[in-house]
Amino acid sequence: MTTPATVMIMVAPNGARALKKDNPATPISPKEIAEEVIRCAKAGASIAHLHARREDGQPTQSIEVYREIADRVREHSDIVLQISLGTLGFTVEEAIEPVDLNPEMVSLPLDDFLKDDAAAHEGIRQMALKVREHRVRPELSVYNERMLKGALRLIEEGAIDRPACFGLILRDPESTRQGAAKLMELADALPERSQWWVARGGRYGLGLRALAIEMGGHVRVGFEDSVMDFDQKNLASSNAYLVERMANLCHALGRPIATAAQARSAVSAA
Repeated sequence: MTTPATVMIMVAPNGARALKKDNPATPISPKEIAEEVIRCAKAGASIAHLHARREDGQPTQSIEVYREIADRVREHSDIVLQISLGTLGFTVEEAIEPVDLNPEMVSLPLDDFLKDDAAAHEGIRQMALKVREHRVRPELSVYNERMLKGALRLIEEGAIDRPACFGLILRDPESTRQGAAKLMELADALPERSQWWVARGGRYGLGLRALAIEMGGHVRVGFEDSVMDFDQKNLASSNAYLVERMANLCHALGRPIATAAQARSAVSAA
């Protein structure tokens, strides 16, 4: 696998679950989310993974909320915006609605591949086809081998264009060795020329991101992965702080960070 010249840092500023009671710096409103994304872009993030929230903090797939976030960001930044199509708490039809905004990227959840349910698998395929129809670039979110097999099947069936983008979500490994083994196993099984990011990793997340950088991959940070600092002992002061830490790590490892324009080009070519 050829090592790219730059590292794409993706920020996931809130996810679907983090609330202000978990970390007071968690952005919830469209204004808060947009302002945090802009700060993260200045700190070195080239892609922002977005989850819209209602006023009470619960997730929403409202097109209008996503549009407000995007419009606010675009006033000040050209960072690549990726909308989550997560189906947790939503029907497939509800989850897919924001694709009508024609964002540059979406994250395509593959959790239903963990079910022995043909209808659930078909739901994922239909989501993938609609994303392709809108000419939006999907990132395939993968936690394990079973989900990866489902993703590869979508590619083989033509529902996802080659080469593809993958998010490798490492959950909470029991050790650096276990996390590293899982990361290498998943990354080595990806199709040629794939772009991929590593996310989460618990208390071992910093080391696993360093490994991903050395392997030629990219990294995701943010309150969706953890509201804590990388030591998992103290609350992170902000998403922008986590991005800055990751940018410093990239530079220390000899890999410059990608600009939004470079990320946009890399994702389009993937």
